[in-house]
Amino acid sequence: MSDPTSPAASARAIARHPNAIVAAHWLTVLAILLAFSLVLLREVADGDFLRAGLLNVHRMLGLLIGLLAIGRLLFRWRQPMAKPMATTSRAQRWAAAAVHGLLYVLLLTLPVLGMLLTNARGHLVTLPMLGSLPPLVAQDLDWADSLEEWHGTLAWLLAGLVALHAAAALWHHWARRNDVLAAMAPWVRSRT
Repeated sequence: MSDPTSPAASARAIARHPNAIVAAHWLTVLAILLAFSLVLLREVADGDFLRAGLLNVHRMLGLLIGLLAIGRLLFRWRQPMAKPMATTSRAQRWAAAAVHGLLYVLLLTLPVLGMLLTNARGHLVTLPMLGSLPPLVAQDLDWADSLEEWHGTLAWLLAGLVALHAAAALWHHWARRNDVLAAMAPWVRSRT
């Protein structure tokens, strides 16, 4: 049996990301799943009251996702993430950076588009206990239709990128047998 305090074991220690980033990552995942679920449920829900309620919760989750993305970017700026594994190729590092960059762009863009869409439909974005946010644009139903199309298209692009991101993490864990997934998921055991 190997000694967990040996130099060899220390060299194998998992380079984990900061706890705040890990927590914000998984909270973002949960908020995205809920936001998608609510919109899909809204499509089949009966009754205007239920549909409006689902949409309002979706809007709040969208704002939470945007705020989490801003917080994550600020935290990453102040405290760097764990270094990439030495066995990760330059192409893999570039692809990961590109996907992460696109994810952040979408996590910031979609809430803004949602707010613009809400205002263009003639509604205010209302937050519990805080009241309504000032409108960003005046009512314009034609522009609202375009915004809705963009919002939907980019939301599906986000879903695709999230699926790609998750598949890459699982590929690293099961096929490459490295600790890329374990760096962001504290409950995952090392594969090395």
